[in-house]
Amino acid sequence: MRKYFSLLILLSFGLHIFSQESHSNIEGEWMLADLDNSIVSFYKGTDGFVYSKIVKSDKAIYVSQVIFKGKLTDDKKHWEGTFTTPKSKMNIATKIYLDSKDHMRFVGKKYFITKTYIGKRIK
Repeated sequence: MRKYFSLLILLSFGLHIFSQESHSNIEGEWMLADLDNSIVSFYKGTDGFVYSKIVKSDKAIYVSQVIFKGKLTDDKKHWEGTFTTPKSKMNIATKIYLDSKDHMRFVGKKYFITKTYIGKRIK
């Protein structure tokens, strides 16, 4: 009985670590349909921040624009940073949540307005 209990605790701990690991990797390309069908690439900079830039969009003028700079929070539950709108260059406080390894929520708040973009991993 003691062996089974120890094994159960070990498996639970392992699954917890695995789920945190898979939910903390934002790097790669994501489709943000609500942002003019943009494909956005997330990457880590040498300064420790995570950046994203538009690599493809229905609006060609948006391509190559860096639109997010942020860091993973200490509790490793989401990224916090600044979203810069591609059109008006407005800076918006933003949190990014990975709901699964292939689905994200990109939530920006400015004053009393909140906008959420849903992203799907493509690479």
